[in-house]
Amino acid sequence: MPTAPRSTSSRSVQPALIAALSGRALAAAAVRAGERAIVLDLFADRDTARHAEACFAVPRGPHGFARDAVLAAAARLAGDVRGLVYGAGFEHDPALIGEIAGLVPLLGNRPETVAAAKDPLAFAAVLARLGLPHPPTTRAPPGGDDWLIKPVGGSGGRHIAPAGAAAARAGAYFQRRVAGRAVSAAFLADGRSAQVIGFTEQWAAGDAASPFRYGGCAGPVRLSPALGAGIEAACQAITAALGLVGLNSLDLLVDGERFHVIEVNPRPGATLDIFDGLGGLSLWQLHLDAVAGRLPSISHDAPAETRAAAVIYASDRIVIPPAMTWPAWTADRGTAGTVIDRGEPVCTVRARAATAIAARAHAERRGARLLAQLAAYRYPHA
Repeated sequence: MPTAPRSTSSRSVQPALIAALSGRALAAAAVRAGERAIVLDLFADRDTARHAEACFAVPRGPHGFARDAVLAAAARLAGDVRGLVYGAGFEHDPALIGEIAGLVPLLGNRPETVAAAKDPLAFAAVLARLGLPHPPTTRAPPGGDDWLIKPVGGSGGRHIAPAGAAAARAGAYFQRRVAGRAVSAAFLADGRSAQVIGFTEQWAAGDAASPFRYGGCAGPVRLSPALGAGIEAACQAITAALGLVGLNSLDLLVDGERFHVIEVNPRPGATLDIFDGLGGLSLWQLHLDAVAGRLPSISHDAPAETRAAAVIYASDRIVIPPAMTWPAWTADRGTAGTVIDRGEPVCTVRARAATAIAARAHAERRGARLLAQLAAYRYPHA
């Protein structure tokens, strides 16, 4: 693989290449850091286009990107970009990262690291070896009502379902339900050590077809010193075991002072909307520095505000109208004429408040109003 250049904020260098199912948050973080970016994602929405030097929509494939289209786009751009920063969309096919990295220097975790992190049985074995609590995980149908069936390499919770009497199938595994609220730890890693940036709470916004579909996150949230230290120790141990670099997140279920590790996401994720710019943090620069082996010292002083970022989904098929005026608190906004099918994401709604609970409630109220507005605009044929 090519060697990634040393990170810098100078606008004299080539832009970075961002590839993600949605590249808006990464592109916005790059701009805040004074950098330029070219984006490959599924949507090429107006916000991503506003932040990026160039933005290209990649066709959808069975599990995210259409593989050949991503590779062809990366090959066309290879001479014009300085490195690849990737987000969600590669969990099911880490080898694709390796193929792109043959064209563009990699600014993130190597494909073998992603493969180790996203193989559910291998990751469960790592957690067991490290003595970290985690739900029982198996490929064999366990039976009973206290198990979930999950896709290998899935993201966003769309295809998680109660296992019930489900049979074993290719590309799926079973994980026992455990009690607790969903918490994520955003952390930086240099391959040996980790530094936690902060914690967020997450929630589902499910429907009958996708009961565990990702709904949003809010934070920073404060945990007790003992619980926070235990989770940071888990990030340290997993980083050393897998060789993680850059910005990552650890998803957990927290019940009182106890936690279970659910999965690690070995790339920047949804909490960019929470932490980037908070207290002057540049997550883009911190990611690049950590990839290059430089970990910062981050203060965990009480934040002046709590942020929420909620994803709202279409309850029916809608079309973004020409007359649509998007509120300033929205992101990932589609252009006029964009068709959004039932169950697909409409946009991200952001809010700020004194607590995570209040910020989430504020974002969800805004989302409900926005959906009502879009429904009123809906074309007769939509």
